[in-house]
Amino acid sequence: MLNMNISRSILISGLLIGASVLFGSSAKADTTGTVPLSGTVNPTLALTATPNGTASALPLDGAAAGAEQIQKVAGLNVETNNTLGYTLTVSSGNLAEPKGDTIAYQVVVKDTATAAVSGDFQVASGTDYTYATTAANAAVDGNRDLYIRYTPRALQNPGAYTSTINLSVKDN
Repeated sequence: MLNMNISRSILISGLLIGASVLFGSSAKADTTGTVPLSGTVNPTLALTATPNGTASALPLDGAAAGAEQIQKVAGLNVETNNTLGYTLTVSSGNLAEPKGDTIAYQVVVKDTATAAVSGDFQVASGTDYTYATTAANAAVDGNRDLYIRYTPRALQNPGAYTSTINLSVKDN
């Protein structure tokens, strides 16, 4: 009988040990972990303005006198990785000579495949013109042309007329 009690005790002990291995113990510590991830995408906003030969040799007299002129004055390249696009702001104003005579001009930005026409110039001289996109673009996709429209008087004062167009770009 003692032998049988020992056998039963061993059997019950074995069952208890097996059950604890199979079902675990609530006193056992959980072992979990986390791995935080992060990264940064830097902005690629860039603007390059390349004046062409016309910008420094605008027709102001002769056949141009008294006639509307639309001239491409620069190639623009804008690049951004912002998925909301960018807004380009371009100043306009007056060509002026040292004695104070002026010629007002307007500006417009066009796709390189399309030349500007008179109806494209909707913003008055002296007012900033804005051109906006709604998507990111690579450098080669951001090529644009900058045009000005002006009308010199038939009897314009002689002298060198100058001005500067300011451009700025920001991500939307």
